[in-house]
Amino acid sequence: MIVNSAATLKPRAGNEDFTDFINGHYYYVDKTQYLKEIFSDSSDRLLILRPRRFGKTLMMSTLRHFLEINRKRPGDTSEHEKLFKGLSVLDDREFTAECMGQFPVVFFSFNGVDGKNFDSAMSNLSSSIFSLAEEFEWLMDSERLNSRQKESLGNLLNEKLMRSKEAQSYVISSLTTLCSLLLTHYGRKPVFLIDEYDVPLQKASLRGYYQDMLDVIRPMLTKLLKNNSNVYKVIMTGCLRASKESIFTGMNNIEVNTVLSSRNRLAKAFGFTPDEVMKMLRYYGLENLYENARLWYDGYSIDGNDMFCPWDVTCYCMDVATPCMDSDPALFEPPSYWNGSSSNDIIREFLPYLRSDDSDMMEALIRGESVQLRVSDSLSYGELNKHRPEHFWSILVYTGYLTKDRNGTKNSNVFRIPNAEIRSCFRDQIAQYYDPQEKGVFANISEIIANELLEGRETNLRDSMNDTLAAFVSVRDSAVRAPRENYYHGFINGLLAPAADSKTIRDYSSNRESGDGYPDVSFRGSESGTGTVIELKHVSDMNDLKKASEDALSQIISKNYAERLFRDGLTEVMAWGIAFCGRHCNVSLRKLRP
Repeated sequence: MIVNSAATLKPRAGNEDFTDFINGHYYYVDKTQYLKEIFSDSSDRLLILRPRRFGKTLMMSTLRHFLEINRKRPGDTSEHEKLFKGLSVLDDREFTAECMGQFPVVFFSFNGVDGKNFDSAMSNLSSSIFSLAEEFEWLMDSERLNSRQKESLGNLLNEKLMRSKEAQSYVISSLTTLCSLLLTHYGRKPVFLIDEYDVPLQKASLRGYYQDMLDVIRPMLTKLLKNNSNVYKVIMTGCLRASKESIFTGMNNIEVNTVLSSRNRLAKAFGFTPDEVMKMLRYYGLENLYENARLWYDGYSIDGNDMFCPWDVTCYCMDVATPCMDSDPALFEPPSYWNGSSSNDIIREFLPYLRSDDSDMMEALIRGESVQLRVSDSLSYGELNKHRPEHFWSILVYTGYLTKDRNGTKNSNVFRIPNAEIRSCFRDQIAQYYDPQEKGVFANISEIIANELLEGRETNLRDSMNDTLAAFVSVRDSAVRAPRENYYHGFINGLLAPAADSKTIRDYSSNRESGDGYPDVSFRGSESGTGTVIELKHVSDMNDLKKASEDALSQIISKNYAERLFRDGLTEVMAWGIAFCGRHCNVSLRKLRP
């Protein structure tokens, strides 16, 4: 096979700016016919959810350059005509005359808002707002703005202020500030394009500062979206839909378009259709590779439409159409581009908490079968740390690991892995973390809990234990005639056994003499210099859990249960009092030294 050497347009993946595609002479799959479908939507608040790498940001950039008013010559659309020459949107002259170059536009992405803690994430958000304000610094010379308005913009342009602790209040009001300024200057309501709106809350949920970030993002978006008559339209993109309770409180004017939406007019707006892929391959003389591309990168079903992942197809063309390829492109095995394209932290976070029936479904999916699932249409990111399996499956659907196969029952649908690439990723990134045949149902959670015990992570342990109890312990299980502490003692022994087998912990003992008694459980870390002593209690009333766990902790201290571990040379012991009531527990911690 010979790659078409006459092809003048280069394939390009990773570039998400429309003008770069056009001016840089890169191959562009024309999606501009959907600009009208997006912008002319009856709702003035539109949220579009698609899997990662499905062309959301590029579409938002395209929309921006189509709508954005010529700052120096308002009403002059000659530059727009040049930029969009030959593209399908110009065929609709009525829409073009009405909308092209007619609006002030604010395009803001939350994609880079991340950090190990709230302060670092807030710093990134403030920096992003500062950069956004710089795009509108020219408004400081506007004769239509009064001194107070210019002062508000000046605050956003004050780098020192935006790096300070006072920045938060300015960040929250930043979008509405820009909205007001643009309306005053142009006398036209602006359009807001908000990309990757859900990234800050995703990251915050994983890193433990969700509520702090929610207290910023919620009022920031609420001010823009709710009862704001100064904005013409707001269009947002993301992967997951946040629940109304977390962000969109009291907002009933938001239309949401997802991969599961029926009568979906935007079904083909994101992703590549089979015809678009064939046209692209034919341009490079690679049409014989269509079947390879189909097997590896096709298979997404959106309202019955067959769709390819555009990132994968473009990367594939970049690799096989390169001039330096020595071998026949037909012999080039399609690689997986999905693994490194975006963070999978939110997926990995759930894996240790899955149940045996979840494992069975994963095995069925890998075999090429379909499974019936109930997928939530909205997620509260604050609830993700509870690691409910139903949330896990919903995330897999919305992030592109699964696609709808067919309708199921009234409250569920049937889903499958879309293609060979995702099946490979599914196997490599998911199944390896949870293999009941090798490790047993408690394997991964066992190691997590063992490390939480050794490292003294009290809040994490409490959540992990309660999640595990909810998943695996029936109230009936503890309804035995023997002392109920015995039941929970056996539960803990069974839970931690895989960690001992995997050498995460060593010297595990149960009811072994130490100090002035027999602690329920004790062990030491295989690699750390810390140990753990656990005393268990059972109560019949949930209200007594906290006191019981504190009593258990006091017993460890008063009876010197850590003596044996200290005698063995350890310098620190985590003393844990754990109290149970049915499928609930509370934990109390004290860090002991010799």
